Amino acid sequence: MKHSSSQRLRILCFIGLFSIYSIGVFAGEFVYFHENVLGSSLELRLNADNQSHAEAAQLATLEEIGRLSEIYSHYSSSSELSKLSALPYEAEMVVSSELAMTLQVCEDWVQISKGAFNPAAESLSRVWREAEVAQRCPTPEELSEKARAVSADHWRVDPKSNRVTRLSREPLTLNAIAKGTILDGVCKHVLDNNKQITGIAVNIGGDIRVAGDMSQIILIADPKADAIGAKPLSRLNLHNQAVATSGPSERHFTIEGVNYSHLIDPRCGQPTQTIMSATVIAADAETADVLATICSVLPMADSLALVQSLHNVECLLVTAAGVMTHSTNWPGEVPAEDGSTVDAPTTTDHELVVEIEIANSNNSRRYRRPYVAVWIEDNKGFPVKTMGLFLMAKNPGPRWHRDLRRWYAGDQARRRVEDTALIGVISKPTRNPGNYKFSWDGKDKDGKSIEPGKYVLYIEAAREHGTYQLMKHPFEFGDKPFEAELPGNVEIKSASVKFNSK
Repeated sequence: MKHSSSQRLRILCFIGLFSIYSIGVFAGEFVYFHENVLGSSLELRLNADNQSHAEAAQLATLEEIGRLSEIYSHYSSSSELSKLSALPYEAEMVVSSELAMTLQVCEDWVQISKGAFNPAAESLSRVWREAEVAQRCPTPEELSEKARAVSADHWRVDPKSNRVTRLSREPLTLNAIAKGTILDGVCKHVLDNNKQITGIAVNIGGDIRVAGDMSQIILIADPKADAIGAKPLSRLNLHNQAVATSGPSERHFTIEGVNYSHLIDPRCGQPTQTIMSATVIAADAETADVLATICSVLPMADSLALVQSLHNVECLLVTAAGVMTHSTNWPGEVPAEDGSTVDAPTTTDHELVVEIEIANSNNSRRYRRPYVAVWIEDNKGFPVKTMGLFLMAKNPGPRWHRDLRRWYAGDQARRRVEDTALIGVISKPTRNPGNYKFSWDGKDKDGKSIEPGKYVLYIEAAREHGTYQLMKHPFEFGDKPFEAELPGNVEIKSASVKFNSK
């Protein structure tokens, strides 16, 4: 068949447009979520040219996390660190170059922090864990004796042979630095070995590293109101940087009804009391991670002085009294001037808090999070506010929302009326694996208070190659507080709702 020159031009234009469209459809940002990664939750964002390369990079990320965990974990008896920690006095072993380097970095931070950071603080944590079991606080004498042992040297590294000699019998942990070390290693590994990946952001339990051609908006949680949906302390744009937050809000020792911070001052053995939240931005995750811990231990003035003496490092600190301050060049938004408090009364009269636990449906060590939506509808079925939305963006575009059938249908109905989209507003949780808390202030998406009346809470979950579950709880929005437990299912192990009228 013969074609005229104009026909051939139209065909070539069509082919060119189709090629451009095909590339555009498959290139973009891919998002993956996994639970129980390093004892927390993993959020992975990748800029890739297509889905297959993103999937390969996701697997490479998980494999590298697993490899590095077998170096740094003190929970696994087979890890290099555990084997080193178990060595008797003056025994030695050859370790990997990664562990040898990290131990030398730790030596530097022990000196820089004047002992506020110390891997041997694990022995003090064990004292407090035993005290929690016995329901008896350690005596000052017990803590003082152990703190003296912690202050000694605990290893010697030969950097040429990577041979490490133990100089004490105190147990070791690198929890205050190793997560950052792993984040840096994972980002470098993925970008170096997957040329089709141009940008990566890894969030493990709230410690975040962004590398390559990617930027991420990061919300810094208020330690007194850290549920998903609550107003953040600060908002910042991260590019080729890392951020880490440390504080006692998630973990503590409980003795005779009193909570004591899990963060221990290695110099005296006492739980930290002054700093409620310490957030640090740095060029690498290792620095951000260790400094967040150090700033949780040191007095506020000492933390600010240390941070401002370092290059490309900033911090945001909140005291137990609610006083907030930040370093001179903190790049994020803050609600008020230095010295402000974060515990002022809110402008809302209501708060609905929803807590869920995602089930490990196949009892695996590491598992993918299902798609989850938590939202409020009025008594006519119109969506009032989405409280939280967890999605896996394997393909850029709206198709991956449709597994959440009711939420997606409701969002389409709402958009026909409002011509705005909820899609893309995805929370970044920092909870322990599988456990999440959502907060709603009784206002719609425009910030307007809703009318008293009957409403319905929905929790929808859909797992890829798994089941679909929909939970709902009708409630009266008004002045009467209530609490309720919702029956669990194979995707959502448990759920609760609590409503307060302030």
